[in-house]
Formats: sequence, C-alpha cells, structure tokens
Amino acid sequence: MAQIPTIAADAQTPLRWSVVIPVHDCADLLARALPEVVAQLGHRDDAEIIVVDDASGDAPDRVVEELGAGRVRYVRHSVNRGAVATFNRCIALARGELVHLLHGDDETLPGFYTAMEEALLPSRAVAAVCRVQDVDAEGGHLYTTRSYRDGTGVWTEALDAFAVSNRVRAPGIVVRRSAYAKVGGYRTDLPHAADWEMWTRLAAHGPVLFVDEVLARYRRHHASHTSTLVRTGANVRERVQAIGVISTHVPPSRRGPTVRRALAHSVYFAGRSALDLARAGRWLPAGRQAREAARCAARIPRGVGVGA
Repeated sequence: MAQIPTIAADAQTPLRWSVVIPVHDCADLLARALPEVVAQLGHRDDAEIIVVDDASGDAPDRVVEELGAGRVRYVRHSVNRGAVATFNRCIALARGELVHLLHGDDETLPGFYTAMEEALLPSRAVAAVCRVQDVDAEGGHLYTTRSYRDGTGVWTEALDAFAVSNRVRAPGIVVRRSAYAKVGGYRTDLPHAADWEMWTRLAAHGPVLFVDEVLARYRRHHASHTSTLVRTGANVRERVQAIGVISTHVPPSRRGPTVRRALAHSVYFAGRSALDLARAGRWLPAGRQAREAARCAARIPRGVGVGA
C-alpha cells in the first residue's frame, strides 16, 4: 500500500479559513475565480487566500497582483510536481481551521463561505459538501448536482455513497484541517482518483455534512487532466484500481457488495462517456471508453483485489 503523506497538526489554528488554489497553466480561468474569493473573504482578518503555482507556463502571478487586492499570497514551485503533490503542498501551507482546496479552473458562487462555515462550525463533521454546477469552458451551464438529502444536515449515507462512486465535485467540499491531519494527505499513486479516495477516507473517520445549496462551479474542458485521461481510457482503469483501495475504508461485511456496485457504476460511467463521445464524433476515445466498460463488466463477478 502506498504511503499516505502526513499532514502536520496545527493546534492553534490561528485562522478560520484557508482557501488554497492550486494552478497550472490556467491563469485565464484563475482570473475568473479569484475575484469572488476575494470578495467573500478579503475583508476578514481570520482568512487567508493562497495561490500555489505548479510551475505554470503562463502568468498566474500577474493575476494575483492585479486581482488579489493585496490579500492573496503567491507560492510557486520551481519544477512541476503534478496535481496531487500540489494538493498536498496546499494543505501543508494552510493555517485555517476550515480548508477549501479550490482548483484554479473552478469557481465559488456568492455565499459559499458563509453557508459552509455556518454548517460546519456548530458540528463535529470532518467536512461539508454542497451542490455544484457543472459548466463548460466558457461558463455555460451543463448540469447541477442533485440533493442527497432534504435540507442541510448530516449526510448519513456518505460513506456508502462515496465508496461506490465519486459524488463530490472538488470546489464543493470544505474540510477541517484537523481532519486532514488525522487521515493524512492525498495518495500520489492515484493521480485521477486521489480526491475520490480522500472523500471516502474522510467519511470513514467522521460525519460529513450536506449543504443543500448550489454554491460552486466545476469546469469541464478539454485541457483538463480528466479530459486527457478520458481520451486514453486511463480514467476507467484507474477507477478500477481505486475501487480496491477505497473498499478498505468500508467495514469488511459490506466490502464485497460495495465493490460489485462500484464496478457496475463504472460500467455505466464508461458506457455513458462512450456514448457522449460518439455523439460528438470523437470515435477513438469513445471506443476506448466502451472497451473499458466491457472490462469492468467482466470483473463484476470476481471483484477486485482489496487494497490493489
């Protein structure tokens, strides 16, 4: 099993909020995201905003200078470390009680930080998840994630839901820093599914809240890391690998059925991707997604190796 990076505990938590924004070659999209964060938290002395640049070829530092209102710290890697290693650096830099890891190509909507704070502070929850809009590269609406409970409160089925599929859009989750310190950082051996595994690991360690409001935007575009993996089918192959790891967070009595449900969902996921790609005339990636769907279906009777 891969080593899980350690996140140092911060007993003082001198700040309420840390918004850490990993970026790589998305300065134009950062320019859309940053003003809203500054508008919501820039006036608060108990909040920090940090942009962590993973050796971009464009100029996110100029965006920070022009739009950060003097409230945004800029940290640059001298060499490219990759997305997951950058996520771990973001968490290590954070000093706030509540950590929002906002990818540089995603956005928050007005009221995000107030609603998430009001939900988390009175609770023992390790994290809070809100509803999210999926948008295209230009910001056009594609889809809105559904409500997983009626109204804001504890998502009692979070662990079982997460173990089957990734129900969380990254911009829509806030995690207590103490929870990251308890469970550790993101696994670098799951470059496509590290966030999915993290949400499940968190849910196995404590309650997760669902905030029944649409408060963030998740951007789907061809330049994203996910889109690159879809073109080769690597997203589904890593999904299967992740199922073996994620199943270790589920009680042993439920692992077998959970793995089979996760594989069945992967068949649906890859099949739907194949259909969408075919409709767009992208026949080669559509064929690769269809092939991976068939492979997942063949695995359902025997499952996958736990911890694989």
